[in-house]
Amino acid sequence: MQAVSMPPASKASRKPPIPPEVAIALLKALSSDDAFRQLFMSDPRMALSKVGFHLPSEAETPMCMMVDVLASKEEISNAYDALYLHLTGGSRASMLVPHFFAAGHTIKAANSAA
Repeated sequence: MQAVSMPPASKASRKPPIPPEVAIALLKALSSDDAFRQLFMSDPRMALSKVGFHLPSEAETPMCMMVDVLASKEEISNAYDALYLHLTGGSRASMLVPHFFAAGHTIKAANSAA
């Protein structure tokens, strides 16, 4: 998988969508890989890098990636389609909904963003 970089964006601007192949890799890892899930919680930027998406050093970590309690593998798997649309820009709120991966909020946030 070729790495993809996100161009710098201002704090107020909409974040660009994540390429489909990266979104698939991210959701697959979050729904199945315990080590990746731990990395995602401790260092979301590094986790994104592991699935081929590199944020510029000056870019902020997307708020949807910062959660206190990560949704379960099952919850992410159940919300896969809505999460995929959110990450790839298929929803109105691409990369704007905070805490998109928080436990108990994935399906509700995805539905409100569609």
